[in-house]
Amino acid sequence: MKIGYFVTARLKSSRLKQKILLPLNGSTVLDSVIQRCKQVIGRENVVLCTSSNSQDSRLMEDAIDHRIKFFAGSEDDVLQRLLGAAKYYGFDAFLSITADNPLHSMYISNIILDFVQKEPADFVFTSGLPIGLTPYYLNTKALEIAVKMKQKSDTEVWGPFVNRPDFFKIGYLDVETKMFAEDTRLTCDYLEDYEVLRNIFAQFKPDHNPSIFEVAQLFRANIVQRTNNKMIQAQVPEETLQQIKTTFDGQRDYGTKFAKDIGHELLPGENHYKLII
Repeated sequence: MKIGYFVTARLKSSRLKQKILLPLNGSTVLDSVIQRCKQVIGRENVVLCTSSNSQDSRLMEDAIDHRIKFFAGSEDDVLQRLLGAAKYYGFDAFLSITADNPLHSMYISNIILDFVQKEPADFVFTSGLPIGLTPYYLNTKALEIAVKMKQKSDTEVWGPFVNRPDFFKIGYLDVETKMFAEDTRLTCDYLEDYEVLRNIFAQFKPDHNPSIFEVAQLFRANIVQRTNNKMIQAQVPEETLQQIKTTFDGQRDYGTKFAKDIGHELLPGENHYKLII
């Protein structure tokens, strides 16, 4: 099974301009994201997935510098962009992380890949860890089915559309840990988030990829403060969630037929893997 690691990246951020290019201990936020992907065992290649908009073309240079693959696809349709990259490079499945998560866990990424080797899944979601630490896992054929079923082109919010254990085979990595406070944020969305990340990386030598265990120790020792814990992550409105559900339910028969056409067996259900750290 050919598995990749996809980094979704764009330069259109409005709250924090070009946040993925901000400096971080001698490199950039994006550099750190890519370097962590390259450390994950079991992935064949890393692909930088961006848009065909001219403002994002400079990201190709980053891909070349890191000697990874590059794919430019739809501006708004994230699922279609991911699918296009997977099919172009011939991946059967892939992990996916956004470029504003420079501390995404290599340890958790490896656990997910071990998980799907034992219990195959269409999609894998993780709970119990701060935002910014965990990637998603997507099976390419399952994603192709979802893309055929959806109707909106704007899929910035796509999790609720595929997190359907009544249709797909969903894996859930349930992490139980006391390493982090519940309101810990380890993503780069606001200036306050960036300051926390910058303080974390400043505690290590350049080019070091701190583990979640090392980061947790910094908080426990009060070396780094959670000064961004008042930032609120945008939630999907209930009306949007209902629209997603209505669209999905209306396309079930079509999705079932298409799955047969492309030779993907739908095995609805869910597998839970509990991880205590």
